[in-house]
Amino acid sequence: MEKNSMQQSAKNTVKPRTYTIRELSQRYGLPASTLRYYEEIGLLCRVRHTEKGVRIYGEEHIARLDGILCFKRTGLPIAKIQEFYRYEADIAKHAEDILAMMTEQEGAILKQMEELTAGLGHIREKIRYYTKVREALARGEKQPRWEEIITSPTQSACISNTPDQAAN
Repeated sequence: MEKNSMQQSAKNTVKPRTYTIRELSQRYGLPASTLRYYEEIGLLCRVRHTEKGVRIYGEEHIARLDGILCFKRTGLPIAKIQEFYRYEADIAKHAEDILAMMTEQEGAILKQMEELTAGLGHIREKIRYYTKVREALARGEKQPRWEEIITSPTQSACISNTPDQAAN
């Protein structure tokens, strides 16, 4: 009975999922060279290599890549991502450093969000204006002027004149 129990236990043991560089490349839409670079600069640690040199990634690499790509989407430079993971290796010593880094990045993201929101407002004004232009042209009417359609001043730094205003 003990033998059957051991055999059953062996059958129930789940082997950890592994991934090739091609699988990770496809999963994340990254070139294999980027994954190799992340390994070279220490962002992806403890990547196993077969005797033939094939890289073998595990769930810990998936988690790390998720973190790296999240940081990159927020605009955190690679050097800062490296620094974050160095700090994280000794949280007790670097908790303040991590907090300062994350707080600084939060501020940068909030500023970028404000700028994007202002830019989006401007884009929406352009859509509204050019929709009116298209409608007027379809009816054979005179093209409306920007000021006739857009009455609220926008504080966005990305505002530019319409083509006919730029010529004035």
